[in-house]
Amino acid sequence: MTATVFRPRPWAVLLTLLLAAAMIAAGVWQYRRGVQKQAMQADRVSAAAAPPQALLDDVRPPARGQSRRVVVQGVYLPQLGVLLDNQPRQRRPGVHAWTPVQLADGRRLVVDRGWLPLAAAVTAPPAGEQRIAGHWKSLPEPGLRLGGAADACTTPRPALVNYPALDSVRCLFGETTLDGLLELDAGLPGGFERDWAAAGANEIPPSRHFGYAAQWGLFALTLIALFIKINLKKKP
Repeated sequence: MTATVFRPRPWAVLLTLLLAAAMIAAGVWQYRRGVQKQAMQADRVSAAAAPPQALLDDVRPPARGQSRRVVVQGVYLPQLGVLLDNQPRQRRPGVHAWTPVQLADGRRLVVDRGWLPLAAAVTAPPAGEQRIAGHWKSLPEPGLRLGGAADACTTPRPALVNYPALDSVRCLFGETTLDGLLELDAGLPGGFERDWAAAGANEIPPSRHFGYAAQWGLFALTLIALFIKINLKKKP
């Protein structure tokens, strides 16, 4: 007669446990990220439904990942505009057009006029005083910032910038520039592609995060099942 025994080597047990734990951790992170993206989308829908409020009543930017709909009166300063680099969309390289606006009290704010393909012509915004509405949010940051931040305040003045911090923003547009970014409403003139999304036009949607979480969980289960199968042996 034969009997089935399960006697894996200790190093194999340790390796399998470590790999399975890493896969489960990756799945949990993806799931939590999906939940976070859903909350961001719900916040954007709520903000879009609310009537815009005068920004100068409260100029503080919302918490990262949130926004609120605001309106200001000001004059575009196209001569100071820059392009935010490294903004691909649907596998097409592109940029976001950032143009400062001069407010009546002397302060300035940065308006994101939308996305356009790399090397496309940047048309000027409307001249004169404008009523500008949009979503007020924190300055964007990259997922990973390598090394020290590049100095945007150089000579000659750069046409392309890569996620400048507040000090660089104020160096580019003036010391009175507010801390934050205004995403221009899609219905207003002077902008480009503006299909703003809470998750970000270039980011992964919540459903894909949940799919990745399920995949990592399946990988962990498959690894454990193979480990058990390989180490089950029949002996007389």
